[in-house]
Amino acid sequence: LRLPGVPLFLISEAVRGEGGVLRNQNGDRFMFDYAEKGELAPRDIVTRGIVAEMKKTGTDKVFLDVTQLPSHVVTTRFPQIYRFCLDHGLDITSSWIPVVPAAHYIMGGVKTSYWGETNIAGLFASGEVACTGVHGANRLASNSLLEVLVFSKRIVERAKGATNATNTATPVKADIYDLKEREIDCHSVPPLSRTALQSHIWENVGIIRSKKRLNKMAATLAAWEKLLPPPTDRPSYELAAMVITGRIMAEAALIREESRGAHFRTDFTQTLSDWQRHIVFRKSTQG
Repeated sequence: LRLPGVPLFLISEAVRGEGGVLRNQNGDRFMFDYAEKGELAPRDIVTRGIVAEMKKTGTDKVFLDVTQLPSHVVTTRFPQIYRFCLDHGLDITSSWIPVVPAAHYIMGGVKTSYWGETNIAGLFASGEVACTGVHGANRLASNSLLEVLVFSKRIVERAKGATNATNTATPVKADIYDLKEREIDCHSVPPLSRTALQSHIWENVGIIRSKKRLNKMAATLAAWEKLLPPPTDRPSYELAAMVITGRIMAEAALIREESRGAHFRTDFTQTLSDWQRHIVFRKSTQG
């Protein structure tokens, strides 16, 4: 949701599934120009269609239209979305919803076993923070729910010692990489702030990726990582974590020379069976 002066709010993709249609500033329904299934195309295709349409029309948003649906369907199927919009002056049963695309940058997370175990004894992970192979390449909400229900239950069982399972193998095929040093020029990078980090990541490692932009961002993140002072409080710890996570993401996107779901590269547009594996980074033992 994009409304002036209103915090960004997620409009679920389920709204499209229920019959919502996307329109540009002229009121034209545009998704069939980009995909045979229109608004019901996979999430990544819809996202790139929105980006292309915004660029084509020179605007910073498009509109999601549910006004053709019965009002009671909108209010009962999407009560939270309806109420939030209404509280900010927008009745979505009679007005279009201004929207912009969002990005799930990472289709992975911390590598775990089938029982949610990480490589640190006593530390478990489940949900979007974990890499289990359940999420797929588009980070669908239903997949996240499945993971939380299954792996969280397993973690509780494991932590309580209620299972004697010995299968702790990683549930996904993965290539292991060291995150090595980069040749960087710390004097040429922009000043680091949370806002600057988010803006540069969105621009260079967002919905549309390329080798040139990914290399630029990886180098910038490496420089920021080197320039960061030791963290002392929650904001500085969070910023440091965001920098290293962003760098891992950019480096992984450079390695994966294909397009798969939300990872789309203009220089490698095809999905390749050889890349049906995960990329896992470990802390380099060099230097």
